[in-house]
Formats: sequence, structure tokens, C-alpha cells
Amino acid sequence: MTYLEIRQKIEQQLAQLPPDQLSLVSDFLASLQTRNNISQRQLRRLPPIKRGSKAVDLLQCAGTWEGDDLEECLHFVHETRSKAQF
Repeated sequence: MTYLEIRQKIEQQLAQLPPDQLSLVSDFLASLQTRNNISQRQLRRLPPIKRGSKAVDLLQCAGTWEGDDLEECLHFVHETRSKAQF
């Protein structure tokens, strides 16, 4: 499929969506843009945290939260996280 064909298909699908689903699509697109902005930044490499580390050591990696969807994000993380493998 060409870029133009994909764009036309999406526009046709959007034209048929009810407002509540259109809002979900808008939120999804915003999340893609946010993810793209984050991936474009260069992330610095941090050494792995060794056993016996304290929570204060994690603060080196922690950022700040901006937004009003914290509960929604936490719910998403709980729904999609996988078991840790050691």
C-alpha cells in the first residue's frame, strides 16, 4: 500500500467513527507523537542497579510526571507488564 492509499483508507475510517471512538483515536495519535519525541532524544546509558540498592538509587533514573492520565497509565502498565525473568 502506498502512503496515499493508507492515508485515504484512514480518512474513510475516521469519517465513519462515532465521536467517542474518534476521541480514542486522537488520544492514540497523541501518544504516538509523544513516544516519537522521546525516542528522538538521546537516552543516556546508566549502569545496572545492583542487588542491595536502595530506592533512592532509582531516583537517578526517575523523571517527572506531566499530564493528567497517571491512573490510566498505571492501569495500562498493570494490564500489559510481563513477569520478570532472573
